[in-house]
Amino acid sequence: MNSGKRKVVLIGTGMVGMSFAYALVNQGGICNELVLIDVNKKRAEGEAMDLNHGLAFGKSNMKIYAGEYSDCKDADIIVIAAGVAQKEGETRLDLLQRNAEVFRSIITPVVKSGFDGIFLVATNPVDIMTRVTYELSRFGASRVIGTGTSLDTARLRYLLGDYFMVDPKNIHAYVMGEHGDSEFAPLSQMMLATKRITEVLEDKCNGYCVEDMKKIEEQVRTAAYKIIEAKMLPITA
Repeated sequence: MNSGKRKVVLIGTGMVGMSFAYALVNQGGICNELVLIDVNKKRAEGEAMDLNHGLAFGKSNMKIYAGEYSDCKDADIIVIAAGVAQKEGETRLDLLQRNAEVFRSIITPVVKSGFDGIFLVATNPVDIMTRVTYELSRFGASRVIGTGTSLDTARLRYLLGDYFMVDPKNIHAYVMGEHGDSEFAPLSQMMLATKRITEVLEDKCNGYCVEDMKKIEEQVRTAAYKIIEAKMLPITA
């Protein structure tokens, strides 16, 4: 890693990768150099141009460009969002074999570049792909991080906030387990501000009930499938 600059490399410039990149630019101050790498080099170049053109409205300036695996050498963090897209009706585990092959083609050249930073994995099935990254890179566990259930937790907090009609930031709850069909949200650990949600549910006068919590948990678990289905609908004029 280079202590003189904060450098992030994004591998995979699809929908997930570019959502990350736009957030990185808009938040500002997180890094001062962003490298985009994609199997489609032209796409990475176009996305870099797009991001650069928005820097005039950003919170801080940074160097953004399409690069090669050799650019990973002095990076602080490498974000992996590359992989085969999940299809309608396909589970995250169905992606495993195909994305494992993709990762073999990524991790090897990254490590050969001399990269000595931290991997952040967002490709599904993310828990297993994080393990694949760990095995292929031979990095210590503290240097290979997966996004895990962070997205599911955000969905849970939004839905609970909507249900209780409060700001999701005032909901303290977590989805545990894998980022997938076996995930669960422990009701006993959910808080509405400083009050346990189980206590809120005990008050029969407010109309809230445990069954609704189970429905919300299921909505969180199946949200990705509904989102993918909706986004794959043909665009009509």
